[in-house]
Amino acid sequence: MGKITTGQVEYMPALIMVIASLIASPLGAMLGEKINTHVLQIVLALLIVATAIKIWLDIL
Repeated sequence: MGKITTGQVEYMPALIMVIASLIASPLGAMLGEKINTHVLQIVLALLIVATAIKIWLDIL
């Protein structure tokens, strides 16, 4: 609430994110139920590694 009251939130991008989340979250939940847990763990691990590499490249 503090960010909103001090004007630090841009409303249009926030609205787009809310709408996209409302549409995509049920789809992601259904997809997550159908995909093997091991595959989901591998995808998550790859995303974490890619994020770590990007952070290190930005630091260096």
